[in-house]
Amino acid sequence: MKKVLFISAALFMVSMVGFSQAKYQPKVVVLFMGEKNPTFDESKFPDCDFYYTPGITAEEKKLESVASKGLGALGIKGTETNYDVVFSGTPAEAYATTITEAVFFDKNGNVSGLFKSTKNVCISPKKNLQGSMDFADYDCFSKDYIKKGTTTKEAKKAPKKPTHLFDYYGSSFPADFEVVNANGEKTMVSELVSGNPLTLFYCLYLSPEIDLAAGMESGKGKKGTDYINDNISTVKGIKQLSLLSDIESDIFGNRVVW
Repeated sequence: MKKVLFISAALFMVSMVGFSQAKYQPKVVVLFMGEKNPTFDESKFPDCDFYYTPGITAEEKKLESVASKGLGALGIKGTETNYDVVFSGTPAEAYATTITEAVFFDKNGNVSGLFKSTKNVCISPKKNLQGSMDFADYDCFSKDYIKKGTTTKEAKKAPKKPTHLFDYYGSSFPADFEVVNANGEKTMVSELVSGNPLTLFYCLYLSPEIDLAAGMESGKGKKGTDYINDNISTVKGIKQLSLLSDIESDIFGNRVVW
């Protein structure tokens, strides 16, 4: 009886995880590189605005391990743990600099922080005297921008040898380009990240080959390898969307259920 009560209490606690929300909430803009994955459901993330770059294609260069090669020989695919993604197509400005990260912008449209989690917001790309970057709690960070109206001091010079969007701290987007939402409405990315006290811009890539639904099916009528491959594909996709799920749950209090 005690064991049952303990398990019930544990499940109750798990069900409550993610329902607390941040006091100060940013506008969230999510940009997927490439076309919309047909199995991705925007409604699971009601507090995010989604955009796409359908003119961009991606080539995944998978780095196989000995284990993944062995599983591949058995007909099991997608077990590679590391791979590089090379983008091509238009707009080229979208991948001239690596923008696949979660970056905050102030109301002037200037890069203001790098989101890792609600406990870790990097507030400067420069290293401190200890040789590490400075981090802040999201609650404190967001309070400054949303309640107090803080803006980031504009950079006087362009960054030296920038490779990531966050390297442009204190500056606007390095190059403007057009994006489109699922309804076909077009806008410039610079318009999406300015005009609000705080905007969280998150860019990521989700392969169109990922099936977020197939792995949830029972597997009835499927071959063994097909069932395993479907599960691997779904798990891989959910893993790629983990930070997006964290944003929706930890900032807005909506736990994403797949």
